[in-house]
Amino acid sequence: MSTIKNLGRDKSGQVAILFALSIIPIVAVAGFAIDFQQTVKRKAKVQLVMDSAVLAAARVKQTGASNAEIKLTVQQFMDAQIGGLGGLDCDPTTVTVTENSEEIDASILCEQTTALIKVVGREEMPFRVSSASEYGIDKVDVAFMFDVSGSMNSSNRLTNLKAAAKEAIDVLLPAGAPAELIEDTRLAMVSYNSMVNAGDFFPEVAGVPATRTYEHTIQPIFTEDELTEGDLYDELHIGLYDTDTGNLISELGDGAKIKIEDWQDDDLTIAVTVSPANTLYGEVESMRLQLRGTEYKNKNDNGGPYSLYGGSGIGAGEAWDMGDFTIRLRAYSENDRQGTKLFDETIAFSLALEDDLEPQEKSYTLTSTCVWERDGADKFTDANPVNGGYLAHRQAWFIEDSDYSGGGYWEVGHPNRPNNSTYDGDECRDLDPVELTNDRTTLNSYVDSLTAGGWTAGHLGVAWTWYLVAEDWKTVFDGDATPLSYSEPDSAKAVILMTDGAFNAEIYPGQGDSDDQARDLCDNMKLKDVKIYAVALNAPDEGKSVLSYCATGPDYYFEPETAAELTEAYQKIATSISDLRISK
Repeated sequence: MSTIKNLGRDKSGQVAILFALSIIPIVAVAGFAIDFQQTVKRKAKVQLVMDSAVLAAARVKQTGASNAEIKLTVQQFMDAQIGGLGGLDCDPTTVTVTENSEEIDASILCEQTTALIKVVGREEMPFRVSSASEYGIDKVDVAFMFDVSGSMNSSNRLTNLKAAAKEAIDVLLPAGAPAELIEDTRLAMVSYNSMVNAGDFFPEVAGVPATRTYEHTIQPIFTEDELTEGDLYDELHIGLYDTDTGNLISELGDGAKIKIEDWQDDDLTIAVTVSPANTLYGEVESMRLQLRGTEYKNKNDNGGPYSLYGGSGIGAGEAWDMGDFTIRLRAYSENDRQGTKLFDETIAFSLALEDDLEPQEKSYTLTSTCVWERDGADKFTDANPVNGGYLAHRQAWFIEDSDYSGGGYWEVGHPNRPNNSTYDGDECRDLDPVELTNDRTTLNSYVDSLTAGGWTAGHLGVAWTWYLVAEDWKTVFDGDATPLSYSEPDSAKAVILMTDGAFNAEIYPGQGDSDDQARDLCDNMKLKDVKIYAVALNAPDEGKSVLSYCATGPDYYFEPETAAELTEAYQKIATSISDLRISK
């Protein structure tokens, strides 16, 4: 019995020994899995940090930094980001700057301390990560759009915009950057309110010179060859008289065309007499005279001669306006238009001064470089401006009006929106657009010179930012400012839209309001792979809506409310555009 019990005790001891021997590999396998998972996570973290480090170094290189400074940037970035990661031990980062390819290569060897597999003597798990950055896009064309409508004068918005825009210039064209970077980075700028000042580009985009003369011909009332007394009446003698002299100027018959001397137009009257030669002689006692045309006069007269104005004429300081008239004459057999109506005729006649017998040539000279949008097939495209695709501009046209001494007056504005003060003047500001350039002085001077006033035709700003970088507009922006072709290898185009209000002015409402036109332009711009950034500064919901629609994506849209947020937005945009030049 005791022997059997002892045997049992012996077997338990063997199991314990076997278990003890097997637990070591079990723990090692489980520990390896856990430590390996932790190491993989740490490697991913280090990889992310290194990718950011080489991108940061690439931006430092853009500023003209030396290779030693570039390498130091990578090392300091790595130390700051991974130095606090527990259990991680890394060698110094190896950084190589390749001059010809503009490439920055970096790698690092790290060891992650193990927690569980130490039981088998494995205290660290090593890993290596590497990254590289290079200028994947060699050339960048960027156009800025600035809202300079009247609301930008409030709450220091224009001042804050200027500061933010200059920050963006500094990021995109950093002082001391390598020559190749400066040469391949070009910026353009345009400002808008209810119009855009096309400046020196006006003749090419509008199809007319900046100073142009409009002409109009006022046709004569009649010509010298058409002078006639008209068809006279046997019943009465109807005459046009000079009240100063009492002389008859001409008999008046239906269809008469009579020339008036310049000194007679303030002394005219129409008088009716009944002489023995007339068939109504002795029968007429009263008459009703009604003049219509450029002059208006009613007169009842009970004694002959029956005169429209009596013997004194139209009135002191007054003169007849020349033109077409009718006079209705009704003669009665008794006073006060009583008795039998003996005569009732309406006579048409025309009067003209000697100068009115010749065509009058009118002219108006207008100097303006302001433009609106265009209509037609190219209205929402980047097609170059040609006949049928020119931008709308201020015009002058003559309104004939006999109430004016010159026969009328000139109207200035656009025939599509006549008599609308929003569209009739030089609403654009003084600054011409800046075509693509890498001249920091030119760009900063433009920003410093911005002033605000007027309405907000945002679609004009959208269109012009596109025009400034559009390949077909090389007919307008040429030389060093010639926009890159859309198919240019290793290149990118971007525009930065900005407003603080709702789009509220357009010259062709039939093709949509300013908001609708802006959206159509943005749709077509995106089809050409132009990156669209948008900044809605303290804008109402309408302004935010159209800019968020236009932006290439959520990361391209900003809603700053303060000066600091505005500056940060432009810095982020400029950095993002700069990053287009860097690929991993």
